[in-house]
Amino acid sequence: MTNGKRTMMQAARAALPLLAAGLLTSSSALAQPGAYGYPYAPPQDAQPQNVRPQRPDLTAPRKPQVFEPERPVTSWDPLRFGVALEGRATWPTNGAGKRLAGERMPKGAGLSLQADVLRPSAQLALRLDLGWTSTSTSSFQPSSSLSEKLDTNLFQLGASLRYHVYRWLAPFARVAGGMGWDKLTVAGMKDRELFEQASLGAGVFLRSPGIHPWQGAFSPLLGLMGNLEAGYALATGSDFTLQAALPSASATPIPTSSVPIGHVERSAPYLRAAVGLAF
Repeated sequence: MTNGKRTMMQAARAALPLLAAGLLTSSSALAQPGAYGYPYAPPQDAQPQNVRPQRPDLTAPRKPQVFEPERPVTSWDPLRFGVALEGRATWPTNGAGKRLAGERMPKGAGLSLQADVLRPSAQLALRLDLGWTSTSTSSFQPSSSLSEKLDTNLFQLGASLRYHVYRWLAPFARVAGGMGWDKLTVAGMKDRELFEQASLGAGVFLRSPGIHPWQGAFSPLLGLMGNLEAGYALATGSDFTLQAALPSASATPIPTSSVPIGHVERSAPYLRAAVGLAF
């Protein structure tokens, strides 16, 4: 009996470590969250609950996206093109020109298209401009009791070379040439004359920094520009001859004769100003 009890006790002592290892393994498996049989785990057939999304914070600053690079609000990059409204004033020196103009300084207005065609450096630029100017003046001659009206249209192509002292200020020199026509009306009699004109002047060019109207790859750079120029214009003269305009369908037309007015010179000093949009 003593030997049997000893054998049983030795077997029990050998089995105790194996039993303890088995219990620990099973208890750790059961203790894992979500394991079947765990007291706090949801049932396996339970559906997940819908989580209410959080509202975005509209007051938080918007983070820039990778595909939307932030651009500066303003920029001094070159603005190579421009559309401008122009004003022009001249001081006739010829007596006949003064009489037809009816005023000391006839003024006109028009439109011009401009573009930088060459920029050898950041300060130097060559600009071409194509402009149209229209001037209309009228006068009354007490000696003859006749009213006179002179309409002038001028088309010019100019080239200016400017040097930027500052990014917003540049003096320039400009030469231009073109053609135009005058229409003279006196007491129902009319005459039209073509003329050629060339001018040489100098002035200052002004511009503002460019601004992007909106963010994006296709946002243009826009700015304001302007210039003020003074110079002298050389133009060909004209010999006006008035002719009465009578109905040609008349059965017995009244014979008329032309009335020569005389030679009119157009060469005169001028002042030119422009303001417009650059891009």
